[in-house]
Amino acid sequence: MIILLLLTPLFTYGAIDLKKAYEGALHNMESIHRANAVISQSEEQKKQARALVLPTLSGIGSFTRIDPPGNGGPSPFLLTRQHVAALRLTQPLLRGGSVAAYQLAKENVLLARFQKEASELNLYQLVINAYYSLSESQSDVKNVKELLKLSLERVQEIKKRVSIGRSRKGELLEVEAQQHIAEAQYQEALMGLQAREKSFEFLTGISPEVIILENKIPEVRGNLQEYLNKIRIRPDILALHQEEKVAQRQIEIARGGHLPQVDFISNYYIDRTGILSTSEWDLGVQVSLPLFQGGGVESSVKEALQGKRIVELRSLESERSAQRDILIHHQNLIQIQEQLKSVKEALIKSQEAYKLSLKDYQFGLVTNLDVLRSMNVYIDTKRSYDGLISMGHLNYKNLEALTGLTPGEMK
Repeated sequence: MIILLLLTPLFTYGAIDLKKAYEGALHNMESIHRANAVISQSEEQKKQARALVLPTLSGIGSFTRIDPPGNGGPSPFLLTRQHVAALRLTQPLLRGGSVAAYQLAKENVLLARFQKEASELNLYQLVINAYYSLSESQSDVKNVKELLKLSLERVQEIKKRVSIGRSRKGELLEVEAQQHIAEAQYQEALMGLQAREKSFEFLTGISPEVIILENKIPEVRGNLQEYLNKIRIRPDILALHQEEKVAQRQIEIARGGHLPQVDFISNYYIDRTGILSTSEWDLGVQVSLPLFQGGGVESSVKEALQGKRIVELRSLESERSAQRDILIHHQNLIQIQEQLKSVKEALIKSQEAYKLSLKDYQFGLVTNLDVLRSMNVYIDTKRSYDGLISMGHLNYKNLEALTGLTPGEMK
């Protein structure tokens, strides 16, 4: 079974890059489709708000039958059957908050667009983590598979030596124990890889493929302050500032409840009965002045003011959080680059030490345990090195994303 695993290629797919993974996620994830739907919904709401300040034309009609009074006698003022058919034009002249409601609808359209861009940026960060986590798991499985291969080779060699009396039975047990440990580590690494493959495929809709990373991690461009200055143009931060504008419009709408409503009304009569049957039209102005509404309007204003305060605090918190994240990723990237220098040297020396231990064992200069120890140190160092490579690329791409940069905006 172990030999079969070693002979089976670890990865049989082609190569994939981060940009392709992100493009797949843009088409695959429902969050982006929802954001597009919200934009369309906001556009329709803007049209509805505009309709509130535009004139309306409607057809009206009525038919009334009256029980004639007992002593009224015949009179044109006492028609027992009356009807009216007319066209009515109504033009709002003043409605408290109607203009603010239209401005609110416009602000909501812009907010929906910022939120879509923020969703894209958030999705990009998720893809970054999934992409480089998958890369780390792929390299880890490869390294543990190498450990398993070396352990199996060690078992075969010691078996031969035991058969001719050059090694003790205890040494065979040592290498067989090492083989079983490597098998367990390999299965554990495979479980981690499978979980990350599922996460990657869930986000991107793309079957996991081999991820090949450059050993050299990109250098930080510019100083820390330049990264911090870019926070203000991040779409999620812009969306929060836009929410403040929306909240201000909601305050204006609430205050509009104190204002009167004035409508211009005109009727054109197609047919009607009574003494005005020869009159074809009339014009008028209708005014409604709120005098007492139980304190509801004032309460709505206070609620809207608190709503704006909440948005302002959330915006401030998000900016501070973004600054913290940039500081962390910037510092991590610098430290990883320094750490890689040491780990690379350790990898070179541990690999050479393992090769020398194999030779020294042939001459009886070291024990079997020394060989196993040097083999484990070599593979562990290789795993650490490859893991740092993935982590370094992950931190660099996250640092870019924290400034609002996505693959579509990169040169």
